[in-house]
Amino acid sequence: MFRILSCVLMLLLAPLLQAAELSALKAQLKVAVSNDSYPYMFTDEQGRPAGLVVDFWQQVAEAQHLDLEFIAVDWPQSLQLLAEQKVDFHGGLGETPVRAQQFLLGKSYLELTSNVFVHRDLNRVISLADLLPLVVGTVANATHAELLRRVLPDITLKTYPHASALYKAALAGEIKAFTGLDRLSPRYPEFSQLDLLFPLYKKIPLQQIQLTFATHKNNKKLQQALQQAASAVSAEFIGQLERKWLGVATDPGSLLIGVSVGNQPFMHVSQSGEVQGLFVDIWRLWSEKTGIKVAFMPGQSDDLLAYLHKSRIDVQMAQMQHPEKMAGLQSAYHLYNLSSSFYHLSSTPVTGLPDLAGKRIGLMHTSTYAADLKSQYPGILWQEYRTLEAMIDAAQRRQIVGFFAADLMVVKRLNEMNSGSAFTALGEPRFDSAIHSLIRPGNELLYQQIQQGFAQISLDELITLEQRWLDPAMSAYYRKFREQVPLSTDEMQLAQQELNVGVMANWPPIEFIGQNGQFQGMTADVLALLNQRLGARLTAKPYHNWSQLVTDFEQGKLAAVANMSDLPERQAYADFSVDYWTLQWVLLGQAQQESVQTVAAMSPKRIAMMQDYQYLHEFRKSFPQHQLVAVPSIEQAVDIMLKGEVDFVLDNIVAVGVVLTDPALINLRVQIPADLPAEPSYFAIHKNYAQLRVLLNKGIKTISDADRKTIQDKWLNLHVQQGLDRSRLIELILQVVAVAVAVVLVFWIWNYSLRREVNLRRQMEEKMRFMAGHDELTQLANRSLFMERLQSAIHQHARHNELLAVLFMDLDGFKQVNDQYGHDVGDELLVQLAQVLKYCVRKTDTVARFGGDEFVLLLTGLIDRDDAAIVAEKILQCLEDSMVLSVCQIRVSASIGISVYPQDGTDATQLLKVADQLMYQVKQQGKNQYRFSSRKP
Repeated sequence: MFRILSCVLMLLLAPLLQAAELSALKAQLKVAVSNDSYPYMFTDEQGRPAGLVVDFWQQVAEAQHLDLEFIAVDWPQSLQLLAEQKVDFHGGLGETPVRAQQFLLGKSYLELTSNVFVHRDLNRVISLADLLPLVVGTVANATHAELLRRVLPDITLKTYPHASALYKAALAGEIKAFTGLDRLSPRYPEFSQLDLLFPLYKKIPLQQIQLTFATHKNNKKLQQALQQAASAVSAEFIGQLERKWLGVATDPGSLLIGVSVGNQPFMHVSQSGEVQGLFVDIWRLWSEKTGIKVAFMPGQSDDLLAYLHKSRIDVQMAQMQHPEKMAGLQSAYHLYNLSSSFYHLSSTPVTGLPDLAGKRIGLMHTSTYAADLKSQYPGILWQEYRTLEAMIDAAQRRQIVGFFAADLMVVKRLNEMNSGSAFTALGEPRFDSAIHSLIRPGNELLYQQIQQGFAQISLDELITLEQRWLDPAMSAYYRKFREQVPLSTDEMQLAQQELNVGVMANWPPIEFIGQNGQFQGMTADVLALLNQRLGARLTAKPYHNWSQLVTDFEQGKLAAVANMSDLPERQAYADFSVDYWTLQWVLLGQAQQESVQTVAAMSPKRIAMMQDYQYLHEFRKSFPQHQLVAVPSIEQAVDIMLKGEVDFVLDNIVAVGVVLTDPALINLRVQIPADLPAEPSYFAIHKNYAQLRVLLNKGIKTISDADRKTIQDKWLNLHVQQGLDRSRLIELILQVVAVAVAVVLVFWIWNYSLRREVNLRRQMEEKMRFMAGHDELTQLANRSLFMERLQSAIHQHARHNELLAVLFMDLDGFKQVNDQYGHDVGDELLVQLAQVLKYCVRKTDTVARFGGDEFVLLLTGLIDRDDAAIVAEKILQCLEDSMVLSVCQIRVSASIGISVYPQDGTDATQLLKVADQLMYQVKQQGKNQYRFSSRKP
């Protein structure tokens, strides 16, 4: 009894105790924050403290009526201020054992990540262990150093006083990796260059940090009061702060989409920082269709999933179906399917996985089939990798005997490496993985927007995008659709079941029972297409009564219903497919009836309409001035209109078209008022068959405009002649007009031919002059014009004592392109390369093709020979991106020799000779680089 009374007393006193704790807060408090820890704490352009931490404590101050003074200083100094009790508390620091001994720490109010940012050129640095040979920069007294030493005790660290000094050292090349939080600071003057060299997608997560506050050891009451005040901040507000400061800056209303990098050709970031790939282009097309702006946030897959959970992004662009990784998230769209196989070196034959017991095999850390493989082959040593490139490299070094990866990605990457024949795929086992675009659950509006947007993208458009990114020889996802839709294992099992689809038996030509007793109509033809392309068993079950059909469907006696409207009251038991047909509502009336621009402006009329149409109720609400007469069939509606009992018949254009095939109805007239809608047709799918919606959507995607036209022409073969044959009248009019126009054309053509001959002669002369100095294929300067410009430049630079450079460039791997794809593709590559080279130089410089795959560049007016190095590096960086050709994507590199006037020669011949020799030295030393001579200026 005493214990119960104690508990009640504590409950009654709790508010008083909390109030007492909060009363410990002074009216004004000084808060130490860092001035360069973006985006958490920093000073803005006006020198005022800003960032997530500042916004958090301002929210606390507003709720508790406090006056906070933020003291923004360098990070080490901010901790020193607290230690010396020159401030009341520190606004934001990571929890560590050392700091727990120094200060009184509060409870964490935010979780953030400590990262190591890695230079973009360090392709093999993909894990923390890969950092050991490097010197890693860090800010003095930052949490990162302590965390990194725990993981890598032997790591070499270089300490800097503040973040700006750290960034400066990174740009100067002193360090190739440095620690930091989620983002680099855009406040840094050279942020653009820093972000380009150390992109977000190259960062390696180090450890989660619990962000908290701290007071001095002597101030326990303040610590408790601050804890009470901070705990009152809502999770919703913290989520808003994360989106504001940790997301990507976007226009209002933009959809922020996470892009998992390192997944060429589907999604990646180029060396120039551009997000690209098949999935990226599909989402850009989605944006065009919907009018909703999108912005892309590149990163590692696991990071992006965490961001999605925390509302930092709206959509994860593509994620392999994986129960653990998709937990707590919702699939918004089934975007793609990928097949994965086992690959091994062709020089090491493998007959089957059972033979590899005790051997090491690679797996992507995102693979959906890892558990199955480990269960089936427990004797194999499975090793996970973060990138495909790392697995290929490990196999080539024989660290693993092979690896499992997505076929399209492997073939694409090996072709880019000119190593297509170096690896062989094992036939079995193979795994199919579904790729989904993910959102947070509960956002029904966004889900519908995504579904509707993808429904507007035709299969032809998807195939075109796929052909842009994938070699035609590759077995791609969308290209298979029309012959046989690619299905997952679960989808194949569902397709093999006999599934009843509710249809109407008396709605010609949409759905009806023909004279032979068989179900016919446009819906029957659509179901036949879906069965053929899905390998499905969708069986039509006709009903004569719509209400009975709806009742049976609601009770789960039907798997689906064709042509059912998506109404709120049906969403409790039904999902809906994308639309597969659109039917325009029209008015059918007597020929003498007035022309109808809009139903709303039309004088009150009597209109007949089939009683089972859902649109009947909507029409009554929208146009109450008109009298609707419900009838069981369109035939009866037409009959009472002919008798004068109604003025119009309201039905869809297909049903009306069939009516007009009757010669007795020659005087009827079809009108399409502007305010009558075009109603989409959906399949309604019962909730018991949720997976069927995905299956039907795949099938509907294969129905092309040509398919729809074939079906429509079959059921709307109209032979209507109303009075004079309109087509014949048009033909006669055209003949008369043609005679009149012919007279005018004869004179005009005679005059035009004279002017054309003069212009052609002038153009031919200009073309001959151009071709005398230019390469016919690339339109670049040829050897003759280049030598002329080089000699002229030498004389000019001699007078002004200036430098010029000659870059002699030869493509690496061009012969393989010609051998594999033919000379036409090789020529196409040369044309694109010419554009790349022109982009890399100034308009005052000259780019020439000397023949084959040899190009020479003349760079004039240089201040230092490093200016030539910058151009060479720019060329090599541009070539790291694949070139999209008509039949494939190609990635080539180049070897470049650079001679400089006057160090390497004072005449054109000598400069060319030196540059050519340096280029061949580059070829011998591994290619894909540039080289100067050893002569000093």
